[in-house]
Order: sequence, then structure tokens, then C-alpha cells
Amino acid sequence: MRRLKVFEQLILVFLIAVFIPLGVAALIVTNVNQHAVREEIKYSAGLMADSVYQRLITSLEEKKLAVLAISRGLSYIKTPLEMNRYLNEVAASSNYIDKIEIINASDKFISGYKNIYMVISPDIKTNNLILYSKLNSYKYLKVLISLKELENDVFKYIIDNKRQVYVIDSNNKIIIAHNRKDDYFNKFILTSKPAKFQTGVPVIFGNRKNQPNIFLKIKDPNWAIVVTTPKNLTNYGIIKARYKIITVLIVAALVMIIIGATYSYSLNRNIKQLLKTVIAVEKGNYRKRVRLIMGLFTPYEIYFLANELNNMIQQIDNSYNELQSANKQLSKLDEMKSNLIDTVSHEFRTPLTCIKGYASRLLRSDININEDARVKSIKVIKQQTERLSRMVEDLLVIPDIESSMLRIFPEEVNIKEVFEACILSIQQKQTRVINFFCTNNVSTVYADPDRVEQVIINLLDNALKYSPENSEVDVFLSSKENYAVIKIRNDSKPIPEDVLKTLFGKFTRVDDNLTRTTRGTGLGLFIAKGLVEAMGGDISVSSENNFEISFTLPLSAEAVGKKATITTEKAEI
Repeated sequence: MRRLKVFEQLILVFLIAVFIPLGVAALIVTNVNQHAVREEIKYSAGLMADSVYQRLITSLEEKKLAVLAISRGLSYIKTPLEMNRYLNEVAASSNYIDKIEIINASDKFISGYKNIYMVISPDIKTNNLILYSKLNSYKYLKVLISLKELENDVFKYIIDNKRQVYVIDSNNKIIIAHNRKDDYFNKFILTSKPAKFQTGVPVIFGNRKNQPNIFLKIKDPNWAIVVTTPKNLTNYGIIKARYKIITVLIVAALVMIIIGATYSYSLNRNIKQLLKTVIAVEKGNYRKRVRLIMGLFTPYEIYFLANELNNMIQQIDNSYNELQSANKQLSKLDEMKSNLIDTVSHEFRTPLTCIKGYASRLLRSDININEDARVKSIKVIKQQTERLSRMVEDLLVIPDIESSMLRIFPEEVNIKEVFEACILSIQQKQTRVINFFCTNNVSTVYADPDRVEQVIINLLDNALKYSPENSEVDVFLSSKENYAVIKIRNDSKPIPEDVLKTLFGKFTRVDDNLTRTTRGTGLGLFIAKGLVEAMGGDISVSSENNFEISFTLPLSAEAVGKKATITTEKAEI
């Protein structure tokens, strides 16, 4: 099953959490609004029907009373001539009576209402309302009132011009109407008029539920009031309101979608940054960091996660660098171990072989060895033994130098005498000349005599090994401020500056034709540097015209304290 990405999940959530609820809300709100508006339309139609009913009844009663008043006035008049004159005066003074006359009870219309005191009948053809008032058994007063006048009287207070209002007789003929539309009346009203109704009780009818009509039956006269609900009123109250509700909901949905999309985009970008960083770290790129795109929609959890991830990667990077450094150190130590084994095995083999050879020669009984040969053999054995002793001493002092645990026992040493003894000892094995130049103002130094001798032997041996045959080695002893300055100079080709910086390392040798044929451990300068610094001095090399090693030793204990307090403390351990 395919896993959805965050952006896809957010889209799905919005579809479920926004569109479905908004759709349901739109359906509910529009239906509630439709029912509310429909009830409001029914209520307003009923109010209008009742208002028309009250106005119609009031208007008819007023006209009935007027006709009765005329009828009673006629009862006081005796002659027909005076009656006609009275009726003419009444018709002339009235604003709504078109014609008034006295008819016989034998009239065709009146013959069916002989026992009725007052009769109202509309005449649709002449657009008049006829009121019959009984005078006696033989005579009736006939009054013609304009239906237009009745219509104005009934509908003059109607403000809603959208509805159609009809007053119809028992034959469904329109007596008076407001906003009259015969086609609409015949097509929609007459075809759906209720079959059952009660007098004085409004009845709702119609084929369209959102366009309710009101039918109100009147008892006297036998008329009915019909109030319609036009489509444009429904459109305004229901259709337009529905469109407005849906539009508002759509706008709200769009706003929510825009905000959600912006949030989703921001969140998705930052999650991608996290994923890119994780993938980079997985591939071994510990320099990669999470770079969030900060904004209003950046949650705190993402910010916190990014910081923690960056801190974790930093720790991994530090640990990785430390591991790399440790690996390099281990590789270097492994290489040094190999070099030490190779060097020791090679350097120790030669003197041991020499000692073994001469010792075997002295022990042989089958040959005669004269005194000179015996003495010479013993000297060789002594020299090789001293050589082995120096190499062992060098090897033993290396751990102390590296761990800063070298023990120094400083005292006043006659440096001139030490040099002369060392030069004499070396020249017994070498044919080359060592020149020693000393100023008169230097006599003693404050140092460990054994370590000073070890340094001088190593440096002189190094100068003799790495200088051409038949060349001389010069030694200069002088002072500067509170220090004795010793310089050992020998002929040599110029050595590059970057190579000079490595000469004080362990097992370091200059790679040229001379060094390839010269034996050595490559530890001489390393040991000399460690011993000189432990005694409070400095050591350096240069290779301009000749190769020169220069080192200093303190002339007094005060000088050690001034220049190398830490070294002095280490020396006293």
C-alpha cells in the first residue's frame, strides 16, 4: 500500500474536513432558510388576506349602511316625484354612487331574494356593484356603485406590489383585483383552488411549495379572497438567499483552502528540508544542516526538531572528526611502531653482530692473538656496547618526552668541559675534524649533566652522519642575555622550509642520496628537542648556506623560571 506524503494527506484532510462539512452546512442552512422564508411568506400572505378581508367587509358595511340610510329616508317621502328628486340629489352628492333607482319586486333578479332585506351583487359587465335594499313588499332600492371605487377603497393601503390579490364570486369571476393577471389566474389559481375550505378560515393551496397561495372564503357576500405568491418574491426570499449562503460558504471554503494550502506548503517545504538533511547524513555528509524556511506558519515542533537534529548532526560530526583523528593517530602509531621495530632491528643488529664477532674471536683457542689485536677487539666491543647503550637510552627517553614526565636533575655544569669530552669521544671513532669555538664569558650552565651530554652526542653524531666526507663540523659556544647559545654547523645541501619543520619529528629523515646510505633511527633531533625544552632551553634548525642546529641552555636557575616555568615544573616531577 502506497503511503501518502504529508502534502497529499493535508489535501485529503481538507477535502474531508472542509468540503464535506461545508457541503452539509450549506444543505442544512439553505433548507432551514427555505423553510423559514416559506413560513414567513405564508404568514405575510395570511396577513395580507386578513387585511383585505377586513377592508372589504368594512367597505361593504359602510356602503350597506349608506343604502339603508337612503332607504329609511325614502320612507318619509310620500310622492314618487319627491322620491325621484331625493334620489337624484343623493346620487349627485355621492362620490361613489353611479346610479340609484327604485325597482319593482317582480324584477327577475330580486324575485329570488324576496325574503332578503339587503342583497349585494356584482355586475362584471358594467363593472359595478349593485346593492338591493328592500323598501316594502313591492319595491326595492337599487344602488349602483363603481367596482373601481371599491377596489381603491380595499387595496389603497397595500404596500407589497409583488403579490396578486383577487376578490372572486361563487362562479370564480374576478370582482376586484390587485396586480391583476388573468392568464396567471386562470392557469395557476383556478386549477389549484382548494376543494375543501371553511368560511373565514384561510386555506393554503398551490402546486409549488415555495409559492404558497391563500384562499379565504367570505360568508356574506358569497365571495372569496385569493392572495398569491409570485415567483419573483420566492426568488428574492429563497433562491437569492440560497445563492448568497452558498456564495458565502464557498468564499469561506476558498479562504480556508488558501490558508490551509499556504500552511501545507510551508510545512511541506520544511519537512523536505528535514528529509534532505537526514538523507545527506545517511550518505555520510555530516556537514549538512537543516535550514528551515521560517514564517508565520512554521510550527514550534518543526523548529525544535530542526535544532535538535542539527545539534545531533554536529555531535556526530565532532565524533566522526575525533574518530578520524584517532584513526590517523592509530595509523601513525602503527607506522611508528613498524618504523621502530624496523629501525631497532636494523640498528641493533650491526653492533650486536660486531660484538659477537669480536667476542668469538677472542674466545677462540685455535689461533694466536697478539696484544695489539686483543686490545683492538676489546675497544671495538666497548664502542659497539656504548653505541647500543646510547640507542637504548634514546628509546627509553621517548615515552617520557611524549608524556611530559621526563625527570630532569639540573645543576651547574661546565658546558665547555662537556663539549670537549664529547668531541674527544666522538673523534676517537671519526676521522673528520670538529672545530670548537668558545667565548671566554661562558663557563657553566644550569642543566642536567647527563641530558646535556646526551643532547651534544646526538647532535654531533647527526652532524657527522649527514655531512659529506672530508668536511668539517663547527661548534660555536656563546651567550646571550641569561642563556648559553650553542650552534652546530655542518656542510649540507639546502633543505626546503617545509622539510625543516618536520625534522624534529620521530623517525624523520631527509630523503636524499646521503641519507639513504647513512644508518640512523631518525630519533636524534626529536630526543634533543625534548631534552633541551625540558631543561628550559630552545632549539631550532636552519639551512641557508649550511645546515645549522642552534639550541640554548639557561645560565642559572632564575633564567629557567623566567623562560620556561611549565618545563621547569615538569622537570621537577
